[in-house]
Amino acid sequence: MIQRLLLLSVSLWAVAGAESVTFPMVSGVKIPVRHLTVTETAYAAIRKPPGDGPFPAVIFLHGGLGQSQMANLRQNSLRKPTQGRFLAWGYVTVTATRRAHRHDPQDRGVVRDTLDLVRAVRQLPYVDSESVCLYGGSGGGTLALEVASVTDDVAAIVAGEPATVIYMGMFSKDHVVFGEDGKPTGDRRWDVMNADPRDLYTAALREHTRGKLSKLSAPTLILHGDVHALKKFNLGLFVPEMEALGKPVTVKTYAGEPHGFYWGRGRDPGNARQANEDAHDFLQRHVRVQPKPLDASWTTAVEVEPMRQANPN
Repeated sequence: MIQRLLLLSVSLWAVAGAESVTFPMVSGVKIPVRHLTVTETAYAAIRKPPGDGPFPAVIFLHGGLGQSQMANLRQNSLRKPTQGRFLAWGYVTVTATRRAHRHDPQDRGVVRDTLDLVRAVRQLPYVDSESVCLYGGSGGGTLALEVASVTDDVAAIVAGEPATVIYMGMFSKDHVVFGEDGKPTGDRRWDVMNADPRDLYTAALREHTRGKLSKLSAPTLILHGDVHALKKFNLGLFVPEMEALGKPVTVKTYAGEPHGFYWGRGRDPGNARQANEDAHDFLQRHVRVQPKPLDASWTTAVEVEPMRQANPN
């Protein structure tokens, strides 16, 4: 059953005297960043609440088709508002990456890498194995859907404007531009984005998509702005397919928000904070072990600057 919520808000920073939006940052001294290396292509930066647990865990999946370096994962685990909020709410935060697949958006290696990470996180002694969730944005959002379509090991998933053109097979190697050396130099994703989804969604792709979705059982929350072209694919095509198959999907839409707002900043930081809170409320309903918020003395309130342009992730 789908629940749609359109959040209409006035930009907080545009209103004179409006209260600033902050996120609770926990210093790397109080809660250090740990490294989890599963393979050369599957690794993550982990932070855990104080104590032995068990805790629920959220694996964060960045967008794009590339692989992130550990230094970037560490920085995101420390400085991203979304990761900061979830840590303060009492989750183990796992800021993860997987192999690059710019050469072929349909390469299933990224799914295998993420499955390896899910298994490794479930085995951590301080994590409850039945309370591991996925939170992905854009390419990471569709990856969360892909992983949940082949395993029952995730309690729930949150997908921020998922790039379902990959899941549905519309964006493929045929759209990759290769240089003379055979390496990818770019892609024509906007040839897909600018098209009418109904024209691209052939009978073969519909069968392909429904076959994958038939195996998805994890409760799913989709966070969406009303700006990016993905809305016509996700809200106009993909979500109706999930509904038709009886999949447990909830959609929440945030007016005026560009791609990437789900990482906690947003054009209106208040909207982005609300999206994080909505995700937290959603995940709490589906994890076996409930998160326990950190004492406020562990955190420092850091002001969130609004997005000036869309985040590609």
